[in-house]
Amino acid sequence: MNYKGLTTEEALELQKRFGFNEIKQKETPPILDFLKRFTGLTAFVIEGAMIISLLMKRYVDALVMFFLLLLNAVLGFSEEFRASKAVEALSKKISVNAHVLRDGVFKEIPARELVPGDVIKIVMGDIVPADCKIIEGNLLVDQSILTGESIPKECGANDEIYSGSLVTRGSAIAIVEKTGRNTYFGKTAELIEKAKPKLIIEEITMSVTKGLLIFDFIFVALVVIKFIINKTPIFDALPFVLTLLIASIPVALPAMTVLALALGSLKLASVGVLVRKLDGIENSAMMDILCLDKTGTITENKIRIVDVVPIGKGFSQEDVVELAYLCSDPNTKDPIDSAVIEFGKDNVKGLYKLVKFYPFDPDKKYSEAEVLDKENNKINIYKGAPQVIIEMSDNKDKSIYEVVEKFANLGKRSLGVAIKKENQTTFVGLLTFFDYPRKDSKKFIEEIKEMGVMPKMITGDNKLIAQSVAKEVSIGERVISIKEIEKDKEMDVDSFDAFAEVVPEDKFKIVDLYQKKGHTVGMTGDGANDAPALKKADLGIAVKDSLDIAKQSAKVILTEEGLSNIVNLIKVGREIYKRIVIWILNKVVKTFQIVFFVSIATLIIGKPIITPVAMILMLFLYDFVTMSIATDNVVPSNRPEKWNVKKLLSMSLIFGVLKISELFIAMYLAQKYFKVTFSELQTIMFYLLLVSGLFNILNFREERFFFSSLPSKAVIMSILGDLIVATLISTFGIFVAKAHFGLIMITLLYALLVTLVFTDIIKLFVYRWFKL
Repeated sequence: MNYKGLTTEEALELQKRFGFNEIKQKETPPILDFLKRFTGLTAFVIEGAMIISLLMKRYVDALVMFFLLLLNAVLGFSEEFRASKAVEALSKKISVNAHVLRDGVFKEIPARELVPGDVIKIVMGDIVPADCKIIEGNLLVDQSILTGESIPKECGANDEIYSGSLVTRGSAIAIVEKTGRNTYFGKTAELIEKAKPKLIIEEITMSVTKGLLIFDFIFVALVVIKFIINKTPIFDALPFVLTLLIASIPVALPAMTVLALALGSLKLASVGVLVRKLDGIENSAMMDILCLDKTGTITENKIRIVDVVPIGKGFSQEDVVELAYLCSDPNTKDPIDSAVIEFGKDNVKGLYKLVKFYPFDPDKKYSEAEVLDKENNKINIYKGAPQVIIEMSDNKDKSIYEVVEKFANLGKRSLGVAIKKENQTTFVGLLTFFDYPRKDSKKFIEEIKEMGVMPKMITGDNKLIAQSVAKEVSIGERVISIKEIEKDKEMDVDSFDAFAEVVPEDKFKIVDLYQKKGHTVGMTGDGANDAPALKKADLGIAVKDSLDIAKQSAKVILTEEGLSNIVNLIKVGREIYKRIVIWILNKVVKTFQIVFFVSIATLIIGKPIITPVAMILMLFLYDFVTMSIATDNVVPSNRPEKWNVKKLLSMSLIFGVLKISELFIAMYLAQKYFKVTFSELQTIMFYLLLVSGLFNILNFREERFFFSSLPSKAVIMSILGDLIVATLISTFGIFVAKAHFGLIMITLLYALLVTLVFTDIIKLFVYRWFKL
């Protein structure tokens, strides 16, 4: 059938009328995003303290609180805006193409450029790019992503298929009827899932916050009781109590996390790794099992025909090649068909006329063609898995299996060819082919093993071929077939290096088996058959030139050949994990420090050891610096990471006790030997709480001595900036009581000695004990 399609000029005119084939996401105006910064628990607490200060006519305090609230909103908004723009830039790189007939020629164009009237070709593994009507061909279409219906639908000529549906079998020519917002469901034309999965760090944050708030409430209650005993007016006590509660809330963590993940995504994009979902980076840090699809991932996916073996009586090598050629799709993305077409294109004699072609069926394991010979006799050709083709044949013989096994021992796969004529099916012969391992596969396998990630090869080939390839690339020699696993459900899958004779649904089962054993599982793939396993895996990785359905199911897409960039993905994931751990450790220690010390000191003295304004100022200055941790230079771990809140809190408690002791010693020395006034003491404690927290950042970021590696420029500059600001505030009495410059310098020296010398030494033992 001839299809006219559209010309480029016609398409451009229709594009002006209908617009691009995309659904513009409803964007919240930036001003509303900014105003949201004044809502939430932290903002409400500060606003409450500000209102109380106004009612008490403490206008300076209220003004300072408002200024800090505004500055916090501006900084938080700017950082998240920067992160969102980074994610948006990445999403634009993940495009879906369509095979469209333009100017009389089929060509690939971005799916967003389709218009009603375009004629497109759709094959297995594609995502339907617009609402279409099939002109010719048959498809098995999965519409579950749109309708929730789990059973795929058979579609033929004149049937409508909808944008966003997944083609799991067949091929067809279709005409585009509706695009963009005019599609049946009106929301899938872009075909880039912008879901926001719940990050593990969000759950960790909630757990830590709950624990800190419980701890905080206990001490706040004690302070309130003390104020009641002292008959302190409730309005005088409230600002202090409210600001003490703020100390437990990880205000900067969400912004810092999103920024770290977004910057990590941009870094990965520059080396050929596109992150579709931010939790993909998070999971890469924890991944300890990586399931690798052999074909196209470990191997080059450039299959070469090696041997042609005629077996049926009266058939030559040329006959085997020509029949296999006729049973292959010249427009396919299938590497086996492509290899057969390339090998046979110069050897076809034109003895047969193709009537109909049926693409490879993963369930049947063969493709089929109907042809007519010179005498107009109907002949069916079958090409596929040799075991299946042999069983279909009337001339099957044990010797054919032996030939297949002989080639398998050499690491070669075989393709069976048979013909059916007058109800007689004859096995014609074999084509053998070999897919050579990528040059970087062995190095990649050795690298991820050194990083504590165990590679597991998955292939549909038999055990002999699987063992040959797995051994060659250093994965290992322990190979098991799926049938063996099904016979022994208690078998320990951890002890095997590769899985052979795997059918598509088995990949999903293998991922599930490892997940049930507590592993964080990665999975690579490129085809329609890999999609369920890619989606099931904690980290689905679609390799270069994957089908659209594989990209849609994965969290990460490789845009360059080879596997080496997965190493970069793991490293970046672990770097980000370490930055977040450093942030949490600093925050929890700081909370223990502030809440315990300020509460106990206030209980002992009978009045606040630090003013509410000074408290908010200190927390703001500290959070300003901790935001820079998102860009810090860190050394990634050589083992998979695992979140352990109990371990983090235990470490924080040890460091918290140390830091609290340092504060009480400083308070004692200031009163005993330096005879400071209470106002000066408040300023000194404000300064010491801040600078010791800043030095903690330098301390906790490095598991060795703090000077073993340099922080990022952002960390260094923000710490220096904070030190200068805090020194000026304390010396000139801005928002706090004035303290002598000499006292401030002594306090700074004290903080340096106890944090970067004493605490640093203790840290070495704590980190080793907890294996951080």
